[in-house]
Amino acid sequence: MAKLTNLPRGPVALAPDVEAQLGRLAAQLGRPAAVTVDPALVEEVEAELRTAIPFEILAVLAVENRYPIWLAAWTRDIDDYYVTSGGGMRFPHVAFAQLVGTAGDWTAEPVFAAFKRTDDRSEARLVRWDLRKPGPNGEPYSLAQYLAERHEPLRPGPAAPLKLAIEPPPVVERWATHAKFGRGRVLVRAEGKTKIEFADGVRTLADNFLKFE
Repeated sequence: MAKLTNLPRGPVALAPDVEAQLGRLAAQLGRPAAVTVDPALVEEVEAELRTAIPFEILAVLAVENRYPIWLAAWTRDIDDYYVTSGGGMRFPHVAFAQLVGTAGDWTAEPVFAAFKRTDDRSEARLVRWDLRKPGPNGEPYSLAQYLAERHEPLRPGPAAPLKLAIEPPPVVERWATHAKFGRGRVLVRAEGKTKIEFADGVRTLADNFLKFE
């Protein structure tokens, strides 16, 4: 794969239909119509996965209040599943959402929303990937299909189009204390878990075991 395209700083232009769809989603979820993404968090995941993350995926994550780190976790889980199950299957994509099943319940057929790995983030191609019955390249998918499957029907009516910016967050030191690991610096909080830098290393812990300050 060629060198990844640089992640810009500042406002990012999205397709008008994407701005409109995500603007309505933001209004429905009570999120602002202008969202920002921390470039450091994106670049860390892009380096690990060796792929550029399309801007529309970054916008989806921002509206849903999720972090890019979960893309790496889901993709590792899928890669590990194919390695341990044998058969020579590989996952040539990056998962950005789980649509069916959960990691703790493999009796369901796990299905993921994903995009093809690429060195050019403008070449977004979404797919729906059935973990146990995948097609050669996954089933063609779209942002509209994802929103319909993942969220309540978007309410009709006017809504401000979503505006995405790639900007470092304000420098705000936040700390958390754990009964066993002590006090550490908060790196990322998402979906009831927090990534913290302690004196002996970085750990991800459930929020209900932490005291924040």
